[in-house]
Amino acid sequence: MMSTLLEYINMVRRSPIILAISIVLLILPIIFQYLNLPFPANMLFLALMYAIAAMAWNLLTGYTGQLSIGHAIFFGIGAYTTMILMLYYKITPWIGIVISGFMAMIVGLALGVPLFRLRSHWFTLATIASAEIFRLVFMVWPYVGGSAGLQAPIVAPEEKLYYIQYAGPFIYCYIALAILAIELIVLHRIVNSKIGYYLQAIREDENAAAVLGVNVFKYKMIAMAYSAFFTGLAGALYTIRFRFVDPFAVFDLITISVYIVVAGIIGGIYSFIGPLIGAFIFLPITEYVRVEIVARFPRYYGLHVCVVGIILLIISMLLPEGIYGFLEKKGIIKHKFFEEESRVVGGPENE
Repeated sequence: MMSTLLEYINMVRRSPIILAISIVLLILPIIFQYLNLPFPANMLFLALMYAIAAMAWNLLTGYTGQLSIGHAIFFGIGAYTTMILMLYYKITPWIGIVISGFMAMIVGLALGVPLFRLRSHWFTLATIASAEIFRLVFMVWPYVGGSAGLQAPIVAPEEKLYYIQYAGPFIYCYIALAILAIELIVLHRIVNSKIGYYLQAIREDENAAAVLGVNVFKYKMIAMAYSAFFTGLAGALYTIRFRFVDPFAVFDLITISVYIVVAGIIGGIYSFIGPLIGAFIFLPITEYVRVEIVARFPRYYGLHVCVVGIILLIISMLLPEGIYGFLEKKGIIKHKFFEEESRVVGGPENE
């Protein structure tokens, strides 16, 4: 734990942008709570939750080149696992969150065996179909509440810490922030190691990578494992914050899978923290439109989804490399700012 904290401190010391973001994110929940502003705090929580999922997605798509639009699978598995452990087995979400990540990882590895036989758009279509299969299965599965879903009961005051039940989103922002910090450290290690270079080689040309001795299937599975794990943690956060899950919410193609993809694309999928930036720009806009505009004009239900499309269209036309890539091109952010200077020693594994 101490080494992880020291590594994060060392990383933010070398990176003024991460340092600035960290300070702002640490202060914002306190300000929102002091001013009694639950709506901005909830937007911050959602931005953190989607940032976790988008960065995990980016490892598989941006670094490995496997475009997934089915990450709702791992999000939903994480959400349901935490709820089932808490509701049926009285296991604290502090433990359930970690188990949820591993459950999502297991599902991801199981799916990776058949899905990684596919390439290009066929892989993408298979991820969409898989997500829909999971949604339909959970809709008719009585153990998980079927289409009605599962809801956690209100607990006694002395059990609030055990079950992480607090009024408002303020405490949950800090939990999400802690998970995001851990994810930043883990993914930073991966992308700046031999694994990260192999993943990028696979993205550019997996046939050439295989010829050079990279075990393509192995490293795709590694990317899938980490991507599914952290997306599962994001789903677990959803459960402890909202205390209700159903297949329509946590396995949804648009509000989960597509939102994750759009956050990643807006920020810049070929960069380390691009998806994080994208989530913090994209989610507040869509939430504001959904709550402040759509809620007041019911006839325009779904307008926030149109906003998603408009934002994606504008970014793709004006900033095809994403916001981070644009800032990098303009020289505002140094090229490869978050990558280590030293080269990775050793060649590909010949397995």
